[in-house]
Amino acid sequence: MNAPVFAYYRRPLVRNRIRTVETWVAEVASLYGCDDPTGRTFIEFESPIRLLWSLGEFLNQRIDANVVQQVRDLAREHGYDYDRLPTYPTPAPALWQLIRALEATGGGIVLVPSLHHLAGLEVPETTILQHLSANLNARIVWVDPAVRNPKQPWVGGQRVPSGPPTGLLGEFRVSPFCAALHLARLYCEECLARCGLGGLADAIDELMVAIVGPAERRWSGDVDMLGEQLVVRLIRPVDLGVLLVEVVETHEHGDATLDAALRPVRASGVKVHRQILSGGGTLTRFEVSIPGLVRR
Repeated sequence: MNAPVFAYYRRPLVRNRIRTVETWVAEVASLYGCDDPTGRTFIEFESPIRLLWSLGEFLNQRIDANVVQQVRDLAREHGYDYDRLPTYPTPAPALWQLIRALEATGGGIVLVPSLHHLAGLEVPETTILQHLSANLNARIVWVDPAVRNPKQPWVGGQRVPSGPPTGLLGEFRVSPFCAALHLARLYCEECLARCGLGGLADAIDELMVAIVGPAERRWSGDVDMLGEQLVVRLIRPVDLGVLLVEVVETHEHGDATLDAALRPVRASGVKVHRQILSGGGTLTRFEVSIPGLVRR
């Protein structure tokens, strides 16, 4: 018996590509034995708070009656900051409907265009992913072809990024939950694919296993560890043929020596540096060569 297939996306991120996204969802759903996912597709619409705010701005320009300032003053009288309205997290009623549906079926496959559709909601995307995978027995599948199968030139049998992007490519936080390693691997895979560095996915996956894996085992079942956190940053410096992976842990490893889990990583050619931070905690930096690119 096939697992039930669900789909979720945010309408504001889709814009005029609604038919394209529906096609992606239908194609991937068919791979899991679902011919028509429409009945189990949950769509998140624009935040009513932001919509109301934009209507106020539009009305202010339309009738030139200084409506926004009047509303701002009225809000202040009642203890509210009108200008903070657009910064409030987006409510997610469709997400909660999806969660209830997964609870009713005992899990299933959840098709989502990309990680962006889970970000910026009233609950952090890491918490959403942790709850779906660890508590609801749900498997997240990205349906955007740019994430599923990034189109990049090949050199020497390996994928090579076709252009910039440089700088900070992605940053995410991992907390003491049983799905920490799974989420770290998932986030890295999605980020690398989105940035045209899918050819590094296996190498970065090994890094996550080597450093997030031990952290997850240390956290497992220990309530005293709930205050710990681990932050991963993926950085591509300008004009350097490397990807830097920085892992900042609140846990202090005691010294700068590399533990047994990291030695195989170092032996594979990845440069590793670890240091104790002055304010407490540990920074581990990995330097991974990008195939086909040469340092300048």
